[in-house]
This record gives sequence, structure tokens and C-alpha cells, in this order.
Amino acid sequence: MAQHDAQVQGVLVEIFGEQYRIGGDPKQVQQVAAYVDTKMKEIAAKNPRMPKAQVAMLAAMEVAADLFKVMSERKVFTERAHESVERLTRLVEDRATLTELSAEDVPRVSDRVTGRAQVLGERFQARPAARLAEPAPTE
Repeated sequence: MAQHDAQVQGVLVEIFGEQYRIGGDPKQVQQVAAYVDTKMKEIAAKNPRMPKAQVAMLAAMEVAADLFKVMSERKVFTERAHESVERLTRLVEDRATLTELSAEDVPRVSDRVTGRAQVLGERFQARPAARLAEPAPTE
């Protein structure tokens, strides 16, 4: 009975002329549905006679390609951020030995550097995803 109630719950969305009830965070479900709907309409506009199943498959491929691109960009950014934090940490430690900072000063400076890296990471994650080139029309 509880499973049936869970199936009734959800957000009603329209994707490519079809209505679907999808569970999850309503705002996120609507955003994702709008994104998929837009992808499918873009593909169908280029080839109006293409079957819905093929439009859906090509849209899924584009969405997956977008995801892989963002994941790759995020990985590169994260690796660079970690390298920068490590380099800055070494510089702080080197500077601490040169200027004979007290033991209390080193963690405070190191925490500031780590905080900067976290801010940069948050800014990158907040950037909108890059759009991929449109697929070539199929005949």
C-alpha cells in the first residue's frame, strides 16, 4: 500500500508532448524535464520526420555528453585546485621557517589558503554547464 502511495506522488511534467509523473524534488524535476524537453525539441526541429524513440535516444546521448564534459572539467579544476593548495601550503610552511612565525600563526595562514581554494571550487560548481555543438542531421 505504501509503495502505491509513493507511485501516486510526484511532479507532473511534460516532455516532448507526453505527460509523466516523476518523483523527486519538484523544482529539480521540473528543471530536468524542461532541459530534456528542450533537447528533444531541438533535435526534432532539425529532422521533423524522425521517430520519437530516435529523438529520445539522441537527446539522451547529448545529455550524457554534457554530463561527461562537465565531469571532466570538474576533475581538471579539482586537480588544479589541489595542486594550488599544496603549492601554497608549501610556500606558507617555507615562509614560516624563514620568518620564524610562531606555531600559532602557521595553521591560521594555512586555513586561509584552504578557505580560498574552497571558494574557488564553489564558484566553479555554480557555473552553468557548457553547451555542446548541435548534432549533425541524420537522413
